[in-house]
Amino acid sequence: MTTYEVTWLGTGHALVETPDEVEALLISLHEAGQPVVVDVFRYRDESPAGGAQVGVGHPERSFVLYFGQPEGGYAVEPGIPAWDGDIEFSYGGQATDYHPAETKITPARAFKVVCELVGTDERPTSVNWDEQATEPDAESVTADDPWT
Repeated sequence: MTTYEVTWLGTGHALVETPDEVEALLISLHEAGQPVVVDVFRYRDESPAGGAQVGVGHPERSFVLYFGQPEGGYAVEPGIPAWDGDIEFSYGGQATDYHPAETKITPARAFKVVCELVGTDERPTSVNWDEQATEPDAESVTADDPWT
C-alpha cells in the first residue's frame, strides 16, 4: 500500500493510504467552503514521485491536475462545458486563478478521481485528460512546491 501526503494552505497536513481516507479529508475541506488547492503526493526516497492537485471549496467546479506517468494533465469530466471565467483557489495561501479549460469537472467527480489515484497508484481512467490545458502561472507557485 502506498502512502500519500496531503497538504493544503501551507499548514494543513495528513497522511492517507486508502481511498476512504482521502475522500473523507477532501469532503471535509470542501464543506469548509473556502476554495483551496490540496496536494495529494506520493513520495519515494523522500522525493515527490507523482500525485495530483485538486481544487476544493467551490460549490460547482473543481480541478484535478495529475503529475506522473504516462502523462500529466487536467481531468476533464465528459459532458461538462467550460466554466464562464477563471476560478480563484488559494494555493499555499496565495490566490491562484484556474482557467475554464482547467475546471471542467465537478467536485464530486474530482474527489472520485483522487480516490481512484490513491486506490490504484496509477493515473485514473475514469475521466479524460487534457495535457494541453495551461498550468498556473509560474509566479503563483509557492517556494515550497515540490514540483519546482
